[in-house]
Amino acid sequence: MAVDAWTYAVLRRAVHIAEVSGGVFDVAVAPALVELGLLPRLEGTLAAGADWRSLKLLPERRVMFERPMLIDLGGIAKGFAVDQAIHALRRGGCTNAIVNAGGDLRAFGSEPRPIHLRRRSGLVKIAEMRCGAIATSSPHAALPEHLAQPIGCIVDPLSDRAWQGEGSVMVAARSCVIADALTKVAALSGRECQPLLERFGAQAYWDAEA
Repeated sequence: MAVDAWTYAVLRRAVHIAEVSGGVFDVAVAPALVELGLLPRLEGTLAAGADWRSLKLLPERRVMFERPMLIDLGGIAKGFAVDQAIHALRRGGCTNAIVNAGGDLRAFGSEPRPIHLRRRSGLVKIAEMRCGAIATSSPHAALPEHLAQPIGCIVDPLSDRAWQGEGSVMVAARSCVIADALTKVAALSGRECQPLLERFGAQAYWDAEA
């Protein structure tokens, strides 16, 4: 079926990062999110074993699933949305701005902005940024002391299990869509993903403190 141009753009980037990461990033982890209670359960049974290779992008913004599958774009679409907001600001003549979508942000202009990492003890300043994008991912965890609970979760496509790492991972890149997706790769692969980060001109920061 044909999809919107923005949807197609997100899927194209998702497939590319899945390919270059060897499947460490994979939007086909949605069934695992269903089992974890983070996505609604649909009627019927999905075929087991589908991965990003079953998602085919065809001309004229058409998308085909080669087998029954369920995908989730929560690991990349927010970064794409931040980029679109930045593009709209630039087209409107804005010369200095920051868009922050709760862990995914991008900025441009001459004003340096502090970058903070959220820990249980509070916010910690770790850098300053004028132009570029940063995304942060953390392990899924319940916070009994908070009324609002985090709903994000990084799933390892090889095991279908939630990432249980300590602390969080922050990735800086030229675009937020790339930074957003690469946080999942950096979380699951650790420092072994350094060559891939360099390929995208990105840098990662692993924070061991929760």
